[in-house]
Amino acid sequence: MKIFRLMPVCLALILPTIAIAQDFDSVEMTVHRVSGNISYIAGMGGNIGLFVGDDGVFLIDDQYAPLTDKIVAAVRTVSDQPLRFLINTHMHPDHTGGNENFGKMGVAIFGHDNVRSQMAAASKVEQPPLITFSKDISFHINGETVHVFKVPNAHTNGDVFVQFEGSNVVHTGDVYRTTTYAYIDASNGGSFLGTIAAHDLLIEVSDENTKIVPGHGVVSDIADVRAVRDMLVVIRDRVAAAIREGTSLAEIQAAGLTTEYDARWNSDSRIGSADSLLGAAYLDMAN
Repeated sequence: MKIFRLMPVCLALILPTIAIAQDFDSVEMTVHRVSGNISYIAGMGGNIGLFVGDDGVFLIDDQYAPLTDKIVAAVRTVSDQPLRFLINTHMHPDHTGGNENFGKMGVAIFGHDNVRSQMAAASKVEQPPLITFSKDISFHINGETVHVFKVPNAHTNGDVFVQFEGSNVVHTGDVYRTTTYAYIDASNGGSFLGTIAAHDLLIEVSDENTKIVPGHGVVSDIADVRAVRDMLVVIRDRVAAAIREGTSLAEIQAAGLTTEYDARWNSDSRIGSADSLLGAAYLDMAN
C-alpha cells in the first residue's frame, strides 16, 4: 500500500522532467538566410546568429543545452568548417544554455563583463562566457569585420549588438524583438529608458538597407525599429504624466495606456506583457 501511495508523488516529480524533455525532442531547427554567408537559426529560445566561411563558423547565442546537437546539425547544413567563436548577447539561459557544450568542443565564448558577473550573482547554472570585454571587441573573420559592442542597459545590463560591417547586418539580442513588447529584466540591470536609448543607437548604426536580426522574431529594417522606438516613447510620456499626477503603478497598469498597441504586442504573460513594460517604465521614472 505504501508503494501505491508514493506513486502519485513520484509521478508529480517525474512528469515535469519528461514534459520538458519531450518539448526539446520536438524542437526543429530552421536556418534562415539573412545576407551572403549570414543566417540565423530559429528553434526554441533566442535567434542564433550564424556566419560561415573558410575561416570557420561564428555563432551568436546558443539556446538551451539539450538542443546543442540539433544546433550543430543545422550549422552543418551550411558549413563543414570548424566552430570557432560564440558571442553571448546577454545572460539569459535561452541564449547561453549551450555554453558548456560548445566550450567542450573548443569554441571560444565571448560576452560582456556584466554577462559573466550577473550570471554569477544570479546563481545561473549555465556556464558564463570564458572571455569578456568591457566596451567592445572586433573579429576579423571570413573576409568580414564583426564589431561587438555594449549598448545602454536595456533588456539586461550586459546587452551587446553584433554588427557585420561589410554585410550591413546587425544582431540585437533581446534588446529588440518583433514578437512582443520589449522585456526589461530590471532584476538583472535592465532599464526601460535604456531600452529607448538602445533603440536610438540601433537606428544610428543602421541605414535603409540594414538587415536587423532580433533576439526573437523575424528580420527587420530600420523602419520597423523606428516604429517600436516611437511606441516606447509614447508609452514613456504617458507613464511620466501619470506619475506626475501621483498615479500608482497598479492604477497605471489598469489605465489602458498601451491599449492601441496591445493587440499587436501584448504577450499576456510575464515576458513581453504590457504590465511588465509599464512596471519597468514606472520603476525607471517614479524615483
